[in-house]
Parts: sequence; structure tokens; C-alpha cells
Amino acid sequence: CGLPAQRLREMLSALVATSTGTVATRTLPVLQPSAAGRWDSSNVASPVVLLPREGVAGDPWRMFYYGSDGTWSDAAATPFLPTGKCGLATSADGLAWTRATDECVFAPGERGAWDSLHVGVGDVHWNEDGRSLTMYYLAAGDEAVDGAPAGIRMRIGRATSEDGGLSWAREPEPVVSADAAEGLFASWPRVLPPALTGGPWRMLYHSFDGRRWRAFSCRSDDGGASWTREGLALGPGEGGAWDEQGVGTRCVVPWRDRLLMIYEGVEAGSGTHRLGGAASADGGRSWERLDLPPLLEPGGAGGDWTAQVVGTPYAVALPGGGLRLFFCGKPSAERGGMCIGALDSPAGRLEADAWLPAGKRVSGSASYLKGMVESPLEFRSGEALDNLTPNLKLLGGAAAVSAALVGGFLAANGVL
Repeated sequence: CGLPAQRLREMLSALVATSTGTVATRTLPVLQPSAAGRWDSSNVASPVVLLPREGVAGDPWRMFYYGSDGTWSDAAATPFLPTGKCGLATSADGLAWTRATDECVFAPGERGAWDSLHVGVGDVHWNEDGRSLTMYYLAAGDEAVDGAPAGIRMRIGRATSEDGGLSWAREPEPVVSADAAEGLFASWPRVLPPALTGGPWRMLYHSFDGRRWRAFSCRSDDGGASWTREGLALGPGEGGAWDEQGVGTRCVVPWRDRLLMIYEGVEAGSGTHRLGGAASADGGRSWERLDLPPLLEPGGAGGDWTAQVVGTPYAVALPGGGLRLFFCGKPSAERGGMCIGALDSPAGRLEADAWLPAGKRVSGSASYLKGMVESPLEFRSGEALDNLTPNLKLLGGAAAVSAALVGGFLAANGVL
């Protein structure tokens, strides 16, 4: 496809004009709090999703998450986060999830330890042996800081598993501690292996200084055993922006010819949390915001159960350039705890109208194709859009505009 962007835009606009149909928008959580009395009966959040290993027959999708029953290990402490303990759910298709065990798979450390009050999964990776796992987690003890509540002094720890994530052996000390120059804590780590960075291991985490949230990076040259701070990775947005108060939890996934960060931004004043995007062309050392509105808002594509908040994003790449986004949401302060949901962008677009309930194909094509035509990321002036043709053909199979129509239209106009 060597067609100029403007010509392809005109052609697709003509196709949209002759198409009808709608796109399914309703979605439900894929994992909800468990029954009363269990460790995760109040909240589940912060999904970390591992795809089945290639060449391992019957290997499931794995979702690590944190949750709580509304309490922390010290009954006198007042939880201000949905952290507490960590669990594991598995799936055959990445859509229907079942808890691997009724018990948590990772709990706070012993009394007096740096991680004795609450823990939460940050990231999980298969090791080079293909059998063991390493988890980076956030945690805190009962230390109070400058009048802030116990549990605020979070640090980042590391643990390993030899049984697929059902049990873990933790290292005794944190691998990254809080730095007063950054904020009150160092937490919510996401770790990028050399396969993504093209260089050293890199960790992204964030902190809060009492006014704003900021994301920082550090690097490791010894496989994650020790880390050296690199400085600010992504700071608050400009005045008046939807993320003016800062950048919180985030995930990183390969996307086209770059790395994509989907991050949780915070609006000043209202404190509303939304999800947006940034990209890196240098292995995750520096990041540039994408020129787009938020890709997910409370009550948006996620549905009514996300009306109060959306957050803790984790994206995985799908065949054909698509993305599946796992995230947490909550309906209201009065009704229900946090749940985990999933949305798909079949063509890897990031605009708000690109996201469909996970596993659902486009039930009609007009709205979706219209979004592709109007997308500022799909149509950069003067660029050829080689990635668009297979995505259009993929959409055609289940859409009101058939694969034959899409393929024939493009072929007739010299695109194929």
C-alpha cells in the first residue's frame, strides 16, 4: 500500500458512507470481588496478565492481581488503597477467568518487616529458564511518615516462584526504596526486559509528593538484582489538561514501531482518573504524550460499573496488531468494590471509540471504520498506511461490510 494518506482517507470515507451497522459497547467485569469472608471480598485490582507460553501444551493465561477484604494485616490500620494481598486467576482464552485457589498466593511479610502491612503485585515476568517467575511488588510496613497514615511509605520488592505463581519466595530487602526528592513512596513498578528496551532492564514506577503524581525510571545491568535511578520518565500534564495533577499507574506494550505506555492520569480539582497514552522511541527512557484525548474515561467504554473510577491498566498485544486492555473500575463510592474488566482494540487504535468488550467482534462497520478514517494517528500526512489493509480485512469478516466488500473495494482502488 503506497497510497497517500489523504487519498486513502477519501476512499474509506466513501466506504463508510455506504455502510450501516453499530458497534457493541456493553461490557462487564471479568473478575469481581469474591464471597464475603474471603481475602479479596472487598476489592480486586491491578491486573498483570501473562499469555500462555509458546510450546507448552495446555498452558493457561495467568492474571495476577491484588485485593483485600477491607482490612490490612494490622487491624488498627485504616486501608486507603485496595491493596492487601495478591491472588492468581487463570483462563483458557483470556476472557473467562477462574481463581486458581481460594487463598491468596502472596501475603504481607512477618511482623516488623518492611512489607508487613500490605502488598500489591506490580509486574510479573517469566525467567529465562521458561519455568520460574519473578514478581516485582509494592509494599509497606506500619511506618508513619510526616503525619501521613501507616502504609504510605511503599517500596518495591522482588520475589520468585517455581510453581507457576501459586507460591513465592521473597527477597529480604526492597530493590527500590523511596526517595524524598521524588515523593513519599516508590511504588507500582512495571519492568521492561531487554527484549523491549533494546538495552538494559528498565523499571517505571511512580511517586506522590503531596501535590502531584510523577512517573520515574531506573535501570538494571544485572538482571534486576540492583537498580540505578534515571530520573523523571513522565510528569504531570500542562495546566488545564486532563492529567494536570499527574501520572500514576501505567503499563508498557510494544505498539507499531514504538513502545506504548497506557497510564492513569489525574485531573486537578476533581481528582478524576482517566487512561491516556504516551510513546517511547528509545526503549522506554523518554516518553512523549500522544496527541489524543483520554482513551478511557469513567463510565465510558468500560460501562456503568466504571462510573466512579478507572485505573491500573495492563495491556497485551493481540494477533494482527490489536490490543487487549485490562483495568480496574468501580461504580460508585456507595455501591460495590473495585472489579477488573477487559476491552479490545482490534486494530490497535487508541481513540475512545476504538475499544470494544473483550472478545467481541465488530457487529457493524460504519462507526468503527469512521473512527479509523478520522483517527489522527492512523492518518499522518504523506505517510503510507501499510498496517491498515490487514486490519480492514480483519474487521470485514464479522461486520455488516463483508470481507469481500472491503477487499474488493481496496483492490478496485489499487490498494491491494
